Amino acid sequence: MSSLAQQFELQHRDSIQESLLNDSSINIQDEYNLESSHSISNGKQFQNKAKLAMEERAEKEQQQSQQYILEKIRQLYNDSLEGVSQKLNILYQLPILRPKQVILWKLFINLLTLFVFFEVPVYIAFGQGFWQELKTDKQVAALYYSISLFLVIDMGMDFITAYYKHGVVITDSRKIAINYLYGNFFFDLSALIISIARLSLFTSKFRFIFLMFYFKLPSFLRFDDQLNEMVLLYRRTRVFYEVGKRVIFMFFAFNVFLCVFYIIGLHSVESNYNSWLTNSGNFGIILDRPLHEIYFFGFYFSLGTVSTTMGYGDISPMNIIECSWSLLGVMFGLIIFANNINSFQKMMEEYNLNDLKQFKYKVSINKFMEQKQVPSDLQEIIRQYLNEYWHQQGLRDQEQEVLVFQMLAPELKQELMYQSYGQFLQTTFFSKYFSKPFLKDLSEKIQEVNYSTGNVIIEAGDSNDDQSFYFIQSGTVIIKCGNSEIVKKKLLKGDSFGEYAFMTGQARTATAYSQEYSQLHKISRSDFLDILKHYPDDYEIFCKLRDELIFSQNFQSLGQFCWTCHKVDHYASACPFTHYIPEVWDLVDNATILYSNQDRIKIQRYDRKHWPTRTNQKTLVNGLNKSKIKKFANVMFRTVKNISMQKLSPLKKQSSIQQSVQSFGLDSDQKLEINKTESISDDPFKLQDESDMSQIQQVEKKDAERNNLSSLQSKLNQYRDQQQYQIHQGLDYFDEPQNFKYYHKKFNYSNYKVFQGFKESQMKKQINIRKSFMPGTYT
Repeated sequence: MSSLAQQFELQHRDSIQESLLNDSSINIQDEYNLESSHSISNGKQFQNKAKLAMEERAEKEQQQSQQYILEKIRQLYNDSLEGVSQKLNILYQLPILRPKQVILWKLFINLLTLFVFFEVPVYIAFGQGFWQELKTDKQVAALYYSISLFLVIDMGMDFITAYYKHGVVITDSRKIAINYLYGNFFFDLSALIISIARLSLFTSKFRFIFLMFYFKLPSFLRFDDQLNEMVLLYRRTRVFYEVGKRVIFMFFAFNVFLCVFYIIGLHSVESNYNSWLTNSGNFGIILDRPLHEIYFFGFYFSLGTVSTTMGYGDISPMNIIECSWSLLGVMFGLIIFANNINSFQKMMEEYNLNDLKQFKYKVSINKFMEQKQVPSDLQEIIRQYLNEYWHQQGLRDQEQEVLVFQMLAPELKQELMYQSYGQFLQTTFFSKYFSKPFLKDLSEKIQEVNYSTGNVIIEAGDSNDDQSFYFIQSGTVIIKCGNSEIVKKKLLKGDSFGEYAFMTGQARTATAYSQEYSQLHKISRSDFLDILKHYPDDYEIFCKLRDELIFSQNFQSLGQFCWTCHKVDHYASACPFTHYIPEVWDLVDNATILYSNQDRIKIQRYDRKHWPTRTNQKTLVNGLNKSKIKKFANVMFRTVKNISMQKLSPLKKQSSIQQSVQSFGLDSDQKLEINKTESISDDPFKLQDESDMSQIQQVEKKDAERNNLSSLQSKLNQYRDQQQYQIHQGLDYFDEPQNFKYYHKKFNYSNYKVFQGFKESQMKKQINIRKSFMPGTYT
């Protein structure tokens, strides 16, 4: 039993242990499951975090790579910009050329271009063998090397050559480059490529590509327009140039026609057609001849077909293709021939147009002189003058010039006048002293005048002279002093005269006449002064020059001197070597001063401490008023007293009283009273008591004096007011500072110590006066 109990207990213990173990294992499993679930969840979170970190890292790396690429691109872009900017800076540093400065270079380039225009059809038709037969293939190759090099240089020069737009020259490097790139750059580049390819492509398959060189034609025509403008003023040169252009065009047409005619002949021979090359005519079979002879025969046929539309029949087309091309040549020749005839006729009319106009003018003036019975000597003088005038004027039409000037803008017209007529202003004293805007306005007032041989231009002492300034454009002018016949100076082209009367407004001191036909430019003094009103600074300069001429005889400022002794303090008309010039002051001194040695008494002078300015204006005015009024009153009273005490004859008394009344402005009543007193006192036939007479005279005398005193007092008041106003006005003018910019600057008030700090001292005095009445701070 005990064993069973023990066994049962053992089993029960084991079961309890097993149950405990099971519970613990379950708990452990649960804990493990929980831990595993936590670990799994943590692992997922870790994976998510790792994934996010990887993605962020990848994004950062991608951004960094993109940023690196962008920085590289930016750096490359900046480097390229720096390179472009450096190139542009180099371009900007290059000097800008004007179109007229490269005219000779353009002429050389266009002559080379014209040669290529003629050579390209020959090379396409005849090939390289044409030059090899002439043994000039190496020279032609060297020429094309040079042409390619010159074209490169020409393209580079076009990038720095200015151009005109709307009549204004453009000198901006950037605009010039853009204009050339969008203009003729690609055409010139195509011509350059073709000229280089001409040295490497010798097969007949690629010969037609050389026609692209004619892309150079726009530049060629543009240069032709420039030449037309250059020769526009030269009649004969223009006619010869137009004739030369048409001759060159005709030869170019002949050259193209014969080359195409030769190509058609070769095609006909290859196609087993009868051709002008294989026809045995007067010249035999032309195909068997050398290429340069074939070229000559083809030129002979094209000249007869295209120019005169007729031939001799020794060379003629032999198939339909050659006949068709010949018909086209004949039609083209008809048009060209008619156009050339018309052009030559117009050119000859233009060439003789000026002569025809002059002939009509001569006929009209000769008819007039014959009808009016003008002396034959004068007729001959007029004819010779007109011939010389037309010879000097050339093709100028002044009426047309005026019409064209009216079409121009004001600023452009002013600039044209300045560049045309203002040239002589640059060679005279005008450009040295006066401003450029003033000279531009003055250039519009310049006139052209013509004088024949012996005509008087200016005359000494002429009262009707307009005091103009003259500049010699052509011819010779003789200067004589006064009315003398002695020639003092001969003036030629580029000289000027008449400056003294022009600047001072005084009479002429010399006479000038033309020794031959002379063309002069003149400026009237009235026009000069009218324009000078609008330029104060230039007016100061004019006043300075005028006063130096009048008072100081400083002719050096105008670039003039005496033509006899070459001194600058007088003219040749007053030269002491040729004229008697009395020493006036020496004569006056000798006539007035008796004793040269005078006894001198030393007197000490005191400097004035105060200048008469507004500070002591009141004292000065009062003192002047008192002194002048007192002096005037004393004179008036003394005059009245003398009149009343005079005892003259009745007639003289009456006249003297009337004069005194008129001088003092007495009224009619006073006049009657004075007459009464005089008549009573002087009548010997009236018997009156002396005492009564004396009393009446005293009463009347007192009344008259009283009336005279009242009238005198009113006059004194008017006089005082007038003098006081004049004194005030004089003080105001004295206190006004005068500072000139050009007129004797050394005499300006600012250059004197007594006037330096004048405004500051006046301000301090005013402040001190204010402080004395009202203490305080003043600024």
